[in-house]
Amino acid sequence: MRLGRPYPSFTSNPSEHTLEISTANLTSQLRTLLKIASIPARTGLSLEAAESLALTCLSTHLYPDLYTARPIVSVLLNYFKRPQVVTRIATNLRASCESVAVPCELVVNVDNPHEAAAWAGQAGFVIPVFSANLHEARGYNRAARLARGKYLIVWQDDQIPPTNGTWITQMIRIFETYPRLGILGMNAYRLCRQKERGNRWGPAGWDIDPRVGVPWTYAHFVDFAPMAVSARAFWELGGLDEGLSRRGDCGIVGDWELCARAWLSGWLVGHFSWEGRAGDGAGSTHSPVAAEACWNRQMDVGQRFFAKRYIEQAAFFQELCERVWTLNMLSFTLSQPEKCPYGNATYGWSNSEYANCTAPSLPDQRAALAARMYLDFITTTSGT
Repeated sequence: MRLGRPYPSFTSNPSEHTLEISTANLTSQLRTLLKIASIPARTGLSLEAAESLALTCLSTHLYPDLYTARPIVSVLLNYFKRPQVVTRIATNLRASCESVAVPCELVVNVDNPHEAAAWAGQAGFVIPVFSANLHEARGYNRAARLARGKYLIVWQDDQIPPTNGTWITQMIRIFETYPRLGILGMNAYRLCRQKERGNRWGPAGWDIDPRVGVPWTYAHFVDFAPMAVSARAFWELGGLDEGLSRRGDCGIVGDWELCARAWLSGWLVGHFSWEGRAGDGAGSTHSPVAAEACWNRQMDVGQRFFAKRYIEQAAFFQELCERVWTLNMLSFTLSQPEKCPYGNATYGWSNSEYANCTAPSLPDQRAALAARMYLDFITTTSGT
């Protein structure tokens, strides 16, 4: 029986007798295979010893990704005192995933114990874990430890997802086409932090990427949320830095800090814009004291921490901006020059080698540009 299929009753839990019969049948099949392969004769083991050895080997070589019931996408939600969104978020996300036949789960860190029952009632598609005001960094990390998906989507509890899941398949297509892409933001972003006056929203301006069927861009930093991270990248990077804030404090700067670690570790960061999600209309759940702690004290702590770790290394930040520019020039085309995201003075771009969208067109020139940034040569013709 293949792992992951309903076992073996579709309507109820199997009885002990049914399980015993199934185990006996599987054991008989294993013994037959061992005899056909002449394993006892070739190893000098008895059939029983060969069977025990095979069971030991099989039990340590299971591949969870092959389980048919395993989700591909795990949505991570840190929830706190928004009872009006519980059913809406769970229902809409389930519908979104089902509309495109993508197996998903919603892992919720319920950060207010008094609301445990509301989320427990959604269990199934929803995987609830109950905490006591861990807040963002620790809450998302805790949810991620329970997640089984190949892709993790950080979601916030003031956002209502659409019921159409086209954005999910588009997101997956980008990750699958570009395996070194570790983070894909879907909210605000910057192409170069120190060159731009503020955050960007919406498409950068590039033409549709023919390899994935949607426009997207490489980015210096992307914001929560939504923000998708490949599970492999998330755990290679160690998750969100919990040393950036105390328990109960908001996670300001945690998203940019994760992006910086991704770039340093050889992963790429991108941004993909899509429409359809909406706010819950309820406003902030912060008390005046909590708002002061989050938007003043924690913002100051996070920014100082981030500056000390990364920004004071000016050459590092400049090289990252150049790398993002090069990736965009070599990866995307721009049929409308006026949409060049690097030439827009509104964001602070002025006279600079990189304040344009002009990329070399000759293959040897493009290869030289890629080599300069230690990038794999990208063959797409780009620029204006």
